[in-house]
Amino acid sequence: MVQTVIFDLDGTLLNTIDDLAAAGNWVCRQNDWPEFTAEEYKTMVGHGIPALVSAFSPENCRGPLRTADSLARFSDYYGKHSLDKTRPYAGIPQLLDTLKRRGMTLAVYSNKADEFSQVIVGHFFPDAFAMVRGKLPAFPVKPDPAGVLSLMGELGADVRNTVFVGDSDVDMHTARNAGLHSCGVAWGFRSREALTAAGAERIFGTPAELERFLLSEA
Repeated sequence: MVQTVIFDLDGTLLNTIDDLAAAGNWVCRQNDWPEFTAEEYKTMVGHGIPALVSAFSPENCRGPLRTADSLARFSDYYGKHSLDKTRPYAGIPQLLDTLKRRGMTLAVYSNKADEFSQVIVGHFFPDAFAMVRGKLPAFPVKPDPAGVLSLMGELGADVRNTVFVGDSDVDMHTARNAGLHSCGVAWGFRSREALTAAGAERIFGTPAELERFLLSEA
């Protein structure tokens, strides 16, 4: 019986890749580094912003001081432009509304910095979630389960009745590490094949498919 649904953010609820790519390429231009396409950025995201910055930085520019400077530049730009092109995936608002009306507790757990996660989720889904949690210093990034389990403790959620929904191998590994059921979504930044390889228990092609499954398990 599903009572709590925890969602990843980027690539699951929202298509954020154009704004992430714009911020990354802005830093690249400032440093005369090669730029990347949005499709290439899809392979870089998922492990948190510091890892993203390291991924688009040339190997000889990944020292601690240079990385800290690039991270600060990225965060400043992204903080000003994170809502420019970001949009919910089709069907997501309806999915969240239906699940909430059916009495499920909904939450977000993301590797995106907490301050960005709060702003973006608050903008697009102001009343949908009981809790929103991005990357905080107290917890390592996913797939370490510590942050998810802490969030569940605050919600009073039971592992046996909680599902983790995400678009990446990181999310599927997070679910497994936390002892949660996993639902992979194929509309995000990773392929169905990658989700299968990561051990997704179920994979859904549309929010409507995911909704039907969750309601059948409620």
